[in-house]
Amino acid sequence: MSSDEICPECNQEYTDTRYSWCKPCNSKRFKNDFNNWTSGNDRIDKFIQDAQLNANYGSDVLEWIPYNRFKDVKQIGKGGFGTIHYARWIDGYIEKWDIENQQWKRYDNRGVALKKFDNFVNFNDILNEMEIHFKTYSGSDVATSIRFYGITQDPETHSYMMRENGKMTKIWGVVVQSWDNSDTY
Repeated sequence: MSSDEICPECNQEYTDTRYSWCKPCNSKRFKNDFNNWTSGNDRIDKFIQDAQLNANYGSDVLEWIPYNRFKDVKQIGKGGFGTIHYARWIDGYIEKWDIENQQWKRYDNRGVALKKFDNFVNFNDILNEMEIHFKTYSGSDVATSIRFYGITQDPETHSYMMRENGKMTKIWGVVVQSWDNSDTY
């Protein structure tokens, strides 16, 4: 086994050698950060925390993303279950841990889609939709659905929103133009 396949911090084999993803080390990092954020909802926090603790790859990570970390938010479509917004995610999604700088390496300032849940009767329906969507993507070796990166909340309406890959052209029956050709997922 080459040194590129071993985590230099714990000397265990990387879970994902392509992106130097070490599940034991990254799980500890996420757990140590749990007290530094909250969605304000215990069930959403637990959902995100469980995803973080069990992430075998960077693509398995979910985050609570404060709404103010998005800029240029604008509605671009409306469907039966929700409204789709375009935004720029200032921080971007986590790729891997940068050992040298002791911080997450991120793909920043990305065009993204935000799906706002409009027509759900209760919160359980929203959380169920998120859980199914996440399990469909993260439980597969191939991209079977749109990648789901995290959850945010509209500060005006208090509606929860899923942060999704903005490259896709069809989202729950709402046609969306690809807006950023530099996104490759």
